Amino acid sequence: MDETDIRTVCVLGAGGFGTALALRLADHGIDTRVAARKDGGGAPTAPEQLWARDLVRPALAALEGADAVVLALPFTAALNLAERFPGFAEGRIVVDATNPLTDEGDGLLLPAGASGAVEIARRIPYARLVKGFSTHTVGDLTGSGTPAPVNFVAGDDESAKHSVIRLSRRLSLPAVDAGVLAHCSVLEGMVLLREEITRRNRGRPRAAEAVSGELSRTAFPEENRS
Repeated sequence: MDETDIRTVCVLGAGGFGTALALRLADHGIDTRVAARKDGGGAPTAPEQLWARDLVRPALAALEGADAVVLALPFTAALNLAERFPGFAEGRIVVDATNPLTDEGDGLLLPAGASGAVEIARRIPYARLVKGFSTHTVGDLTGSGTPAPVNFVAGDDESAKHSVIRLSRRLSLPAVDAGVLAHCSVLEGMVLLREEITRRNRGRPRAAEAVSGELSRTAFPEENRS
């Protein structure tokens, strides 16, 4: 197998975003496993759609043999995981899809210029960390309309970054190289920009989607033909 090919993905997190991403991965022929939070009896808790597709696995089984691991968790949970159990990431491509948002979702937890991706990377130094899918919403992942929104992919490991870009394009999500991890503070603020556009344009419910869609249409015309 080409070492830059991502064929098996472990999605950590079975919330709305993790579920939407896992289903999109599976729909596009990617071997997908989802590691979900356990209930009081020790069984994974996940939406019915994931069980119906036989995507849910215990954490260790989900990680085994995965070419890439996607952090589809709240930022604080992902940071805690990286701090307490860094071994899960060793030698792997880890895709950070988190944003360091406050509980209210109206601001960032980190000071200006700081990046959640950099903070996670510091805790898993032997992983090949790439920022990806963090500017997408559940609607972006489940919608079938065109143009698809752009996936801004950043990372210091060039090979890993371009592996994620190719994976994104396989999911019919146009992707662009957004530079190094130090740029992620800008990417992590984009979700707030989308929320602000939506809030200030109540009469135009798809205003934020139109912004990202127009960028996609302009930058990737060949990938967004109707």
